[in-house]
Amino acid sequence: MKKVGDKIKAVPIIKKLNSHPWMPLVWWSILVVALPYIFSLCRILIVWREAILFFILNSIIAYHLGILINKLNLSKWWVLLMPVLFCLAVLPHFALYNLMFGLIYLIIETFGLINKNVYR
Repeated sequence: MKKVGDKIKAVPIIKKLNSHPWMPLVWWSILVVALPYIFSLCRILIVWREAILFFILNSIIAYHLGILINKLNLSKWWVLLMPVLFCLAVLPHFALYNLMFGLIYLIIETFGLINKNVYR
């Protein structure tokens, strides 16, 4: 598996893209966009998809992205990337109530931004 990852990283366009400091945010956001469709293709029940993917996994990723934005000293506008991409991905195929998760992920990313400065 490591050889496949090394081959992907050796592709010139991927190597050039990964030289930018904001690329981890883009890769995590692409993963968040792809996971609902992967779960659907695997025929995972809607209840499990909502619980495992939308509540747990994407919330952890959102919090991680908030911390990553702070660590990389990126503009606070990057907080909008993952929730907006998620809403655009969910809109054509899933129920409209799933758009609410975009707002939830925005709030969780904000918690990641204020990581240890809650009482400041």
